Amino acid sequence: MNRKMTLALVIVGLAAALSGAEPAPPQDTIFPLSRVQPGMRGKVYTVMQGSEVVPLEAEIYGVLHSFIGPKKDLIVGKLVDERTKLTGAVHGMSGSPLYIEGKVAGALSYRLTQFEKEGWCGFTPIADMIEAGEFSHGPAQKTGRLQSGVSGPRIGGATGVALLPAATGFAAGLSFLPADTGGFRPLAVPVTVGGLGPRMFEWLRSEFATRGFDGRLLPVAGGGGQEDKPLNAPFEPGAPVAGVMAAGDVHMAGTGTLTWRRGNRVLAFGHPFFQSGTLAMPMARAEIIATISSYLMPHKISNTRQIVGTIYQDRLTAIAGEIGAVPPMSDLGIRLHGPRGERKFQSRLYQHEDLTPMIAAACVGQVLTETMEYSREFSLTLRGDIQLKKHGAIRIQNFYSGSDTSDHLAAVNDFARVLSELFDNRFEQPQIERMAVDLDLDEQRRTSQLGDVFLDRDKAKPGERVTLRAVLKPWRGERRVATLEFTVPENVRSGELDILVGDAGAADALDGKSSHFRLEHPQNLDQLVHVLNQRRAHNALYLRVTRKADGIVVADQRMPALPPSAMQLYDSSRTMLEATRLERVDVVEQRLPQDCVVRGSQTLKLKIE
Repeated sequence: MNRKMTLALVIVGLAAALSGAEPAPPQDTIFPLSRVQPGMRGKVYTVMQGSEVVPLEAEIYGVLHSFIGPKKDLIVGKLVDERTKLTGAVHGMSGSPLYIEGKVAGALSYRLTQFEKEGWCGFTPIADMIEAGEFSHGPAQKTGRLQSGVSGPRIGGATGVALLPAATGFAAGLSFLPADTGGFRPLAVPVTVGGLGPRMFEWLRSEFATRGFDGRLLPVAGGGGQEDKPLNAPFEPGAPVAGVMAAGDVHMAGTGTLTWRRGNRVLAFGHPFFQSGTLAMPMARAEIIATISSYLMPHKISNTRQIVGTIYQDRLTAIAGEIGAVPPMSDLGIRLHGPRGERKFQSRLYQHEDLTPMIAAACVGQVLTETMEYSREFSLTLRGDIQLKKHGAIRIQNFYSGSDTSDHLAAVNDFARVLSELFDNRFEQPQIERMAVDLDLDEQRRTSQLGDVFLDRDKAKPGERVTLRAVLKPWRGERRVATLEFTVPENVRSGELDILVGDAGAADALDGKSSHFRLEHPQNLDQLVHVLNQRRAHNALYLRVTRKADGIVVADQRMPALPPSAMQLYDSSRTMLEATRLERVDVVEQRLPQDCVVRGSQTLKLKIE
């Protein structure tokens, strides 16, 4: 070895010694849970800042049996290191490996939650984490095994536990946490959110709470993805590891710590991410910017670096991943046309039934509310295409206008609602290939309130022409009158017609097409796409003329005015139709386009002689 190389190694070693850096020992063998005793000392390996792994002193107090789940124990300990005196176990340390007598015993995964200040924590036994990696999807692979050791103890009599590549399916299901009543709880996963301003960050955080992520995921503002700046430090036990939810102009990633590595296979966290089971989530490196001390919510803040593989299992005791192939993400492109010209925004989204609607809508909201084009008073035309694999596209076109935050968020919520309905179907997991959104924005408020509606008559005969005049009251403008006409169909019998003149919401509610209740019962994904493509726009005045008649809705098709024999078949127990009864049917529907958002509705009656 020449002098220059020797000097370099000495400098590196001196720097590591001064910083406290120390790589985790080799994981040739495990420390069995049966040998864990009170009073033992151990070391927990994690990154406090940057990318250097440092050891933290820990003291073992015993084992809580069946705490994590049936026959799933928790090692109870305390961090007694000077570096954690103010922080204890922080959110983001999930997965930091625990070594006893130089052998890996488990992963830091739990902490006391009520203003804990002595470093109490819990460790998931390594054997239970390895068990989480046994779950697989697809044919068995002959390579890449996670095992208890090369020559050490074996788990369950097996020479190793085969871990298989990521499944093609996506996450399904969530684990909901009860209200915080103290005691040991899993460490939360800090979710770094980059590219969102304060308004949309708060909206996103409220959505996390609404969807049951409170206590499991911890949104942290700031930071972002830096895929173009690869992290060259070793990807080893104790290093940060992240699950990427979005990458690009808006970035989201949940960060924890790598516990175990064998070849390209890794285990981390020591508790679930979402407890989704089999999934295909991008896995990335990360660097820790700082470890924030706080009695209430101590956590790490980080930047995500290069995506290196796939998280393919998300189980009770660990997440499992593989370095190598990266799963596909959905492209989201947003074009904003405003007074300053055109601007483009790009992100790639991980597909998840709860996350995708939130993140995609947050990206749209960010462009609307946290850019130079933002104006308190605005009008917006939104056009969008959600392209699905094998099932065509959902087309979105709507108009929004107003002068407060709720008006801006109406477009965000509507976009999220369409995606939520798409993912919340009982047929199959939709695969979104790409989403394209065009936003035409200006700084004028264009809204109109519907006033009085007048009929030119109160009685009519089949074949006669009926005229309605609706008063529209624009925001800071002169009142104007919109005229609507329809002909009473020849087949309408004597009786009474109900006439609705109003906005899109009133027209949707009349025939059960609101977001909370829908008369249609799609029987496959294609039919759901068809239903979602029938949404009404806000910049129109709608005329709905209905009458009493029996009918049914089967799948996505309406069958109005059925004969009594057909209705008897539906009402009998001999039919297995999944259908909804109709008590009113359409006689006429018209749409009168407007250059503004229409709000309000009026209902009138017309007697047919």
